Amino acid sequence: MTDPSHSLRAYVRAALELQAYEFGEERIAEITLQFARIESIARTILSPAVNANAEPDLGPAAVFRP
Repeated sequence: MTDPSHSLRAYVRAALELQAYEFGEERIAEITLQFARIESIARTILSPAVNANAEPDLGPAAVFRP
């Protein structure tokens, strides 16, 4: 089984590169950890709110894409 933080780290690295940021591996690991914490908090807060307002046949909430 692969480490789930590996794919998250790749995502964070790509996002930073798109914004022209350059960090060392240690700093990218710290940013990845913070991102995972924020994602966990968001899932805890948003999941009950979305599910409480959704009708059974609506499926998952739409994803915001800028």
